Amino acid sequence: MAWTSLIPEKTIEDVKQDRKTAISVEKYKVSDKAIYLQGVYLPISAIKSARIQPSTYSPNCCCGKGIPVFKIRLDYGAEKPLVLMLEKEKYAEKMVSIITSANDTITDKGKRA
Repeated sequence: MAWTSLIPEKTIEDVKQDRKTAISVEKYKVSDKAIYLQGVYLPISAIKSARIQPSTYSPNCCCGKGIPVFKIRLDYGAEKPLVLMLEKEKYAEKMVSIITSANDTITDKGKRA
């Protein structure tokens, strides 16, 4: 599978090898260099802020009961941020911890109510 960067002017060397070293965090893979989604990746060096936000997911698009989830909002300079949805708070915190330890220039590293 050919991996493409969400930011065409920012790529990483040897994506295939880096993805092999990435660890799984729920349905995502994350390494010290990138976050891997379905066929695309976001270089961690491009991320400007990372926030965890509690939310709910309604699979049937109905009002009422929803499944509690946690969303990670990653601002990387694009018009819209990348929002990753995870089921467990500990995995959201783990992913943000990996991202912020790999990129010390990230400004917002916390939870938002």
